[in-house]
Amino acid sequence: MIEISGLSVSFSDKRVLKDVSLSMERGEKLAIIGESGAGKTTLALTLLGLCKGRVEGKISIDGIEITKLDKRTLKELRWRKISIAFQNIDAINPALRIGEQLIEIIVEKGDKSLKEAYLEVANLINLLGLHESYLERFPSQLSGGEKRKIIIAMALVNSPEIIILDEPTSSLDVNARDEITEVLRDVLDDKTVIINTHDLKLAYELSNKIAVLYGGRILEYGETRAVIENPRHPYTRGLLRSSPSLNRGKDLQGIPGVFEYRDRGCPFSNRCVQKIELCEQETPKLIDTSDRKIACHKGGIEKVLEVKSLSKSFIKRRVLKDVNFSLYGGESITILGKTGSGKSTIAKCIMGLIEPDSGEIFLFNKKVNNRDLSFYRNIQMVFQDPFESINPRLNIYEVVSEPLYIQRMKDKDSYPEIVKTALKYVQLPYNDEFLRLYPHQLSGGELQRVAIARAIVLKPKILIADEITAFLDVSIQAKIMRLLLDIQENLGLSIIFILHDIALAKKVSDRILILNDGILEDYRSLDLGGNIYEYEGTMGRIG
Repeated sequence: MIEISGLSVSFSDKRVLKDVSLSMERGEKLAIIGESGAGKTTLALTLLGLCKGRVEGKISIDGIEITKLDKRTLKELRWRKISIAFQNIDAINPALRIGEQLIEIIVEKGDKSLKEAYLEVANLINLLGLHESYLERFPSQLSGGEKRKIIIAMALVNSPEIIILDEPTSSLDVNARDEITEVLRDVLDDKTVIINTHDLKLAYELSNKIAVLYGGRILEYGETRAVIENPRHPYTRGLLRSSPSLNRGKDLQGIPGVFEYRDRGCPFSNRCVQKIELCEQETPKLIDTSDRKIACHKGGIEKVLEVKSLSKSFIKRRVLKDVNFSLYGGESITILGKTGSGKSTIAKCIMGLIEPDSGEIFLFNKKVNNRDLSFYRNIQMVFQDPFESINPRLNIYEVVSEPLYIQRMKDKDSYPEIVKTALKYVQLPYNDEFLRLYPHQLSGGELQRVAIARAIVLKPKILIADEITAFLDVSIQAKIMRLLLDIQENLGLSIIFILHDIALAKKVSDRILILNDGILEDYRSLDLGGNIYEYEGTMGRIG
């Protein structure tokens, strides 16, 4: 039905779309998601032959090469073959009645009389939930939601095969948005549809395919349910974490940094927490994987830690039995269970503080045979009681800088600045007076933040947080957890939380693992309503 190959669009010397390739079958519903400026509307206008920029590449609709048609032929195709419902509700002429505008489209493009056109338009707006009397009204007499329905009606009046919806629910309240969604589900059933939207819930409900657009390039493309429930590009996950309509469990998180126009390398590299040098130099190709296409030099969100068949017993008492799980870059999971279920034992086995009876640990897909300095440069742990885990004879500067000396990091002159940066991250003072204080001079909440600063001073990839709010009141607990989510967002930190509070786990977790008497009973994830449900198979995660 639609074939787009190597499509690029430039305005002056700036390319807004870059080498976009897509294909759609008849009747498919494709959602294109991405932040403002991604190129969604430019793509829509280019499909209609309305783009004012310089167009390169090919666009074919039912075998017709759109980019080679003259203006007259393109005009004939619009409204008959392909049409658009514009984002801006000012697209409606304020000087004409609604009926006049809709009838005009039919009469101009078809061979129907005014009476036939009127009956068709009346039937159409009834389908959209509006009474025939609305045809006599002027746009100023309509609400925002009613205007949005009229714009959709304008795109539908000549029954085109392809409908483009450009932000069809923007600026609407929740009730109007839900009403529009229901209307669209009914009237677009047999159409080929492209939906440009910021509304990820709308994309989830109406589309069967989804394309994630950023900086004019497609970064992830696949089945809607697979992409939204298990995002595999860091940008896609960032969008989902920012969406209140889908991410009702874990607290909202944003995407670090701001968009910068890049004509070289990966367009997302300046904001990506797992970038490598290649990302700055070479543009990743959109490559087929098992269930989708991804443009990422690392193949998508990388697996940073894997635990396989971990078992442990103490004096004939089984604590862990055949535990398996993985942790991905920038992800937070919670090991949830009652006291004595084996949660902390998992953490200690990972860190090498306890030797398991059997099982394997993999760090960045390499089996951990010994825990040398490089291992602890990548993974750190914050313990439950900071008064026990921090040496009381060291002042705050010595506590936080200790890992730098242990790791024999070069340039000792830079240590004070590194320590101060770590303290900034955990929102503690970093003046000389504070650095000279000793642990007993701090509150429990302050000392736990010092423990977190010590853990992140090396900028590890993984942090294990073992009941770190157990001794804190709820207000301090909230600050500590919010702090860790902010650090995760900015540094791309992967976090394993060990908790027994399910309400807290839902607020901080991408996924929840349930432990019962040392047995990992099942993987669980947060569903679209923020509830916990059993999830079988690969590790699904929302937001």
